[in-house]
Amino acid sequence: MSVHLAALAGQGRRYGITGHEMKDMRREAGAWIEDSAGKEVPIRGACHLGRATMNQVVVPDPLVSRRHALIQAQGDAEYWLVDFGSRNGTYLNNQRIAQPSRLNDGDEVRIGGSNYVFRQAEHDRLASTFSGGVDQTVFDVRLDNAWLLVADIIGSTQLISHLPPDELPLMTGKWLATCRDTIESCGGRINQFMGDGFFACWRDHPGREADIVQAMQALHQQQLQAHPPFRCVIHLGPVVFGGMAIGEEERISGGEVHFAFRMEKLAGQLEVPCLLSGPVKARLAGLLLTHDAGSHVLPGFQDAVGFHAWSGQG
Repeated sequence: MSVHLAALAGQGRRYGITGHEMKDMRREAGAWIEDSAGKEVPIRGACHLGRATMNQVVVPDPLVSRRHALIQAQGDAEYWLVDFGSRNGTYLNNQRIAQPSRLNDGDEVRIGGSNYVFRQAEHDRLASTFSGGVDQTVFDVRLDNAWLLVADIIGSTQLISHLPPDELPLMTGKWLATCRDTIESCGGRINQFMGDGFFACWRDHPGREADIVQAMQALHQQQLQAHPPFRCVIHLGPVVFGGMAIGEEERISGGEVHFAFRMEKLAGQLEVPCLLSGPVKARLAGLLLTHDAGSHVLPGFQDAVGFHAWSGQG
């Protein structure tokens, strides 16, 4: 459970901790949000904001949804603000966000009648610019197989220009919240939110196929609603877990991650709603009906490989 850093300051005075030591404790959090009363809540991995008591930041306000918004650490010391389709919206620097938005030190966040300032420690800001020279926790590095899913809204630019300003954030926020619930209920997690989509992963193990098929079927039902229209791709391969920490999460990296993102671009070119790589097709053989989507060379990769399209059958 997150602890208010302001409360830590009081304990610091009680136990003789110096101001410099308290500053170091705050900086170790990497980033935090500060409310109008000066209370600070550290952001370690993910920080949920909402009316429900399970949130790290509880906002007892009838204008605030139970699960209203999320601040998530991802990438190279990046922090993203995500609204989960709240009726009254999440505001970043007085602008209602319609999609996941990156935060910068000093940004103002407003939900309901509550205002917060996002703060990022200097060493954390430097980590997003330089790959070395900063004191970060290093996780044990391991190479494991993982299922990788990239989802992306189709025609997000057109949606922004055609939908009423208040409708787009509701639609995209609810979509993100539903996708997140689907993936987590099937044993995976969203590792990265992007402006118009997300990247999710599952560690591979025997029997994982059932989780993947369940997630695919649930996402397909959302695709049928086309609210918003989106496509997804699924790849299976060895990725690197570990290295520098992302909040309290491990980093996921490697060539197979880049391959999955290149697949998403290919799916757009082919106009395929759900594109599977060869390894995924092989593992899900007999569980899904697919058709050949041809052999293609992805940018940054040398050899042509086969891909398969799934239309929700089987």
